Amino acid sequence: MNKDVGRNAERELVLIFREAGFNAVRIPTSNSSSNPLPDLFATKGDLLIAVEVKSTWEKKVKVRSLQVEKLLSFLTMFPMKGIPIIAVKFKGIREWRYLVVEEPGDIVVDISNSRPLDELLKVAFIIDGPVHEQGEVEP
Repeated sequence: MNKDVGRNAERELVLIFREAGFNAVRIPTSNSSSNPLPDLFATKGDLLIAVEVKSTWEKKVKVRSLQVEKLLSFLTMFPMKGIPIIAVKFKGIREWRYLVVEEPGDIVVDISNSRPLDELLKVAFIIDGPVHEQGEVEP
């Protein structure tokens, strides 16, 4: 992902999280750091969401294991409930989608294995509801 495209996608996503009532911040240059930092993180109540951000015109995007491991490691530093996600802006369908990371390793995100980001953001009770393996939120 081009650096300017990536920064713009991250900034757009921060605004989307803020509009949904989250506190959100982008972490500049997180990918080049050896520290376990996501591209951005968002909090709401006792919930912490660590996000690896991608933007593509393709139908799928591969996320390297190092980036996935940074998400998982970042969340272990905090006592609050954490959800590691990969958020992808699929420009061809003009939609942000997300996938909850379950384990370390390379991950390919496509439209069929991801969910619309609006589902995650609109659910006010996510703070109290468990997240299932497929990223579904239970009331």
